[in-house]
Amino acid sequence: MNSLRRNGKLASCEPCRKRKVRCDHAQPVCDRCQQRGVADRCFYHPEPMTHADRRRRDENSPLELEDSIMTHQSRSETLGPESTTIPSIIHSTPRSAQSLPTGYLGPTSFVVQGPEDDGDLFSDADEHPARSGHEDEGPAAAPSSLWVKRVSEVLRSLENFSSIKSLIYEYYDVTETAVIASPLILRALNEIEITFIENLPRNGAREQLFALHATIIQNTAKAFKIPNDVTGDNFHKCFTGSSLRLEIIGIICALAGRASYFGLSCSNTSSAVSQPEFSRKMLAACDSALHMCRHLTVSNDLTLWLVHENLLLSSSLFSDSSSITWQRLGELATVIFELGVHRDTASSKTLPLFIMESRRRLFAAAYQFDKGIATFLGRPPRISWRHSDCCLPLDLGDHILIGDPDILEASQASLDPQGWSMGKAHRRATWIRLRFIISTFREEILELSLKKPSSERTDQLMSVSRRCNEAWNSLPEHLHYTSECWGTDLSLGVKLMLLISYLAYLYNEFLVQSLLTKDSGETSAAQLDVSATILSTVLTLGRQWERSVAIQRDFTWIILLYGVSSAGVIIRALQRQAQTGQPMLYSGLQAPLIRNVSVLISHLESMARPDQANSTYFSQTAAAFTRILDEILEPRLEIPASIGDTVHNFDIDFDSLFGLNQEGIQLLENTDFGASFGQIL
Repeated sequence: MNSLRRNGKLASCEPCRKRKVRCDHAQPVCDRCQQRGVADRCFYHPEPMTHADRRRRDENSPLELEDSIMTHQSRSETLGPESTTIPSIIHSTPRSAQSLPTGYLGPTSFVVQGPEDDGDLFSDADEHPARSGHEDEGPAAAPSSLWVKRVSEVLRSLENFSSIKSLIYEYYDVTETAVIASPLILRALNEIEITFIENLPRNGAREQLFALHATIIQNTAKAFKIPNDVTGDNFHKCFTGSSLRLEIIGIICALAGRASYFGLSCSNTSSAVSQPEFSRKMLAACDSALHMCRHLTVSNDLTLWLVHENLLLSSSLFSDSSSITWQRLGELATVIFELGVHRDTASSKTLPLFIMESRRRLFAAAYQFDKGIATFLGRPPRISWRHSDCCLPLDLGDHILIGDPDILEASQASLDPQGWSMGKAHRRATWIRLRFIISTFREEILELSLKKPSSERTDQLMSVSRRCNEAWNSLPEHLHYTSECWGTDLSLGVKLMLLISYLAYLYNEFLVQSLLTKDSGETSAAQLDVSATILSTVLTLGRQWERSVAIQRDFTWIILLYGVSSAGVIIRALQRQAQTGQPMLYSGLQAPLIRNVSVLISHLESMARPDQANSTYFSQTAAAFTRILDEILEPRLEIPASIGDTVHNFDIDFDSLFGLNQEGIQLLENTDFGASFGQIL
């Protein structure tokens, strides 16, 4: 029944009322809305005059934007409905009152009926569609045009698309750590560029541009379903072209931001925007895209990519110690569990092989990143291996993974039983596998660090140490780092990944020995040996840093994470030997140890520049090391009281700076380094 106006006449429908045109009050849809092709928007508001107070608004306000869209549509009706119709999603709220898919349900869920249902979704997307927005929720719903405006703001960040495209192409040319296979992104880039060119405003007409924004919202609001017969060659068509979605736009923004952060394509970006500013701009666009996706659709594989890339860019810009990074890591873990990516279930095995492998790559990369953050912050891991059974990704190249399915199947014959390539190639999947294996032992160490000292814990720590060494020794020979690799023709990225993987393996042993030392109260020979090896390896990279500026950023966080902690153990043992006269339990010569500590001090002093975010920490650490080293080398030298007090104070806080405190593993506690540990190009 129609509502009445204050003067007793029938109220107009909302589209007619807003456009101030005569309405014939027909039910359920008036004739005017039928003629204009907006029947799905025609409804009679019971209290049309109870909207928020109307203020003066400029042409860029959400309501004016909606009027503009309607006007453009009215003027262009002669062009045909296919080119001018604005999808109905933009005229209603993106939220839906319908129930949504629950996501992955594990074996203990009461909804799961039996083993054959393990991992299946509670409901199919067709039965419980995503937030389609086809139902109008009345005045409480946000103006639909606001969503169009938000999408336009995200797309505006990609206005210089050719530069962004070259930026991402260069990133994939040099990166060793990209998780998303390069063909998936690069083919999507080409399709999106074509879409943008086709929808550029011509002669001042913006109908196509408005239609593109609305289409993106409509596509994103649909549940993203992966056809069982889709191949890697055409998978990008599921989310580009006429199916363009917000997720891939956000992913591109994140990748461009990271590429700029690493200093790529300096000449291609606008000279008016600095690299840090450009990266922050890309993060803002990525955040906006992710926020809209949360409201428009349910989690899917594209969402997983988007959240992962958003986390990496956030970590680069805000550091691993920021609360933003910690919160977004939690969101990534949530999406992983929601989609069931942490498990290889019967339902996941029906997916195309390249999709399964892409999921495994992302899970392994996220797992490794999680363990690095947990170690650095001394917090519980977000992703537990004991609750996961996801297989390791196969050691295959990106183009094989996304290529012909028959070639992909045949390529598995070139792998050994453990999934490693029997050749000596270094692929992106190689590093994902290697770092994941190392991280599984890190999770055990993190768990044991929270237990009280006992003989049982000692046995468990020794077991972790033994199994970690066995796992490392069982790796293919070409994955073992040696200092001789710097003289080979391997790429700089491969050499760096070999070194960083080796340091991560050594650091597991360092943490084990640190916990054992804390239990016994005495520095062991094993702890000194592994500390000496870590410091020597770090300084090997330091010599390469002097030759190549490209690894300067990597050397900084490696010094912070590995160099300072290992040197702290060594210099403390040297100081105790000088003070007590008891020889330190070290199997090698002490002179190289002292020289290496001196070289590290030199690096710290050179990094203590005013433009360096960690300059204060570098200078204070270098000064403290220098004073202790002077005391060791000149034991009979009378140290002034002020310096002696400083050294004494430094000794008191040694553990919290360089090793373990009483609460568990704490690396360089209460210091915001502004650094992203483990973020490698």
